[in-house]
Amino acid sequence: MIAEHVTAKVGPALRQNRSAREPVIAYLRDLEALVRRECESRAVIQVIASGRRILGDRQEVGSTGGPFSRT
Repeated sequence: MIAEHVTAKVGPALRQNRSAREPVIAYLRDLEALVRRECESRAVIQVIASGRRILGDRQEVGSTGGPFSRT
């Protein structure tokens, strides 16, 4: 379900300029940090990180604790 949600956010953002993408990128960073702390699926983290990269975001997102805090 999260993968479909991310895809639904990233697709329309790709048709916008960089400044219009920033809110989506910020949202995905926050979502990734949350998922790293609370989710048990590495695949979900990869989908979110890929969506951010597709939108041009190169910032590393990490959190302390959680099973995938260093992924």
